Amino acid sequence: MRACLLALLWIAAAIPNAFGQQYQNLFKERSHDFGTVARSAKTEHRFYFENTFATPIHVRSVRTSCGCTTPSVLTETVQPGQVGCILAVFNTATHSGARGATITVTFDKPNFAEVQLNVKGYIRSDVVFTPGEVAFGKVPEGTARRYDVHLEYAGKSTWQVTHATSDLPFVKVGVRESLRQGGKVHYELDINLDETAPAGPIQSEITLHTNDLNIKSLSLSFTADVEATLSIQPNLLSLGSIGKQEEIKKLIRLKGAQPFKITGIESETFDVSSTKLSEESKDMHLLSLAFSPKNAQSDQTEQKGKIVLLTDMPARSKIELEVVYKVKEDAATLSASTK
Repeated sequence: MRACLLALLWIAAAIPNAFGQQYQNLFKERSHDFGTVARSAKTEHRFYFENTFATPIHVRSVRTSCGCTTPSVLTETVQPGQVGCILAVFNTATHSGARGATITVTFDKPNFAEVQLNVKGYIRSDVVFTPGEVAFGKVPEGTARRYDVHLEYAGKSTWQVTHATSDLPFVKVGVRESLRQGGKVHYELDINLDETAPAGPIQSEITLHTNDLNIKSLSLSFTADVEATLSIQPNLLSLGSIGKQEEIKKLIRLKGAQPFKITGIESETFDVSSTKLSEESKDMHLLSLAFSPKNAQSDQTEQKGKIVLLTDMPARSKIELEVVYKVKEDAATLSASTK
């Protein structure tokens, strides 16, 4: 009896651990280093997780191990295939020096599990950014934007910013010294987001490199939400196994930043037909597609193809729908192979 009880207790303890590992795998990342940031700078990071379960996920709560970081749940309930978010705000106005925190995220549906996220950083009290972040907000795809930030330093008279960098190829940063008087140094930063920025939310940091031997760099939070000129949902179709002559029907949604027409459909992989294309310009089209594979080889290996939808938008004349599938053998081939 005692052995059975111990076994049951061991199983009960192991189940949350197993679920915990599953939930950990939902997160794209579970740690973030803010680097060295200025006093009162707006410094935050979003931890994204995708629901790969067949049922909705519910976040019950979040808690932190240190007052230097305030966590919050941006998405309490996440449907299958959707993305949720936990926000971690580094409290640079009330803390200084080296700080770190463990954020515990508690899920209660479809199972009870906890996932720990970690943040850390160093808050300098001798540097102030105005404003405290680079927040472009919503930016139309294909549009360039500029953002100006003022930096103030109080300390050594020889302190200087040597250069600035970004890990994003579509972000360029200019640095210009505007004042040097005693222990006060001022810089003007111009941050440029060019037209090649991809659609979607952008979250990163701009790094300022200095001649300070103790703390060689500073980080400045950078965010933007680039709105797609044209988007398609879903943007990937996984069809599983289909027959050589089988016709698949799917409903596709196209959404544009401005009214547009669908002018045609092309594919080297599929024979495609659809309901009559609307002659009306509108910012959203629901399109029923019927397609079957061309020259399909039934070798049961995964194949990839594309369907291209053409539009009259000058900035986005076409958009591609990716398709993943396998071709199954027909009944006659299967019968012959079993003889």
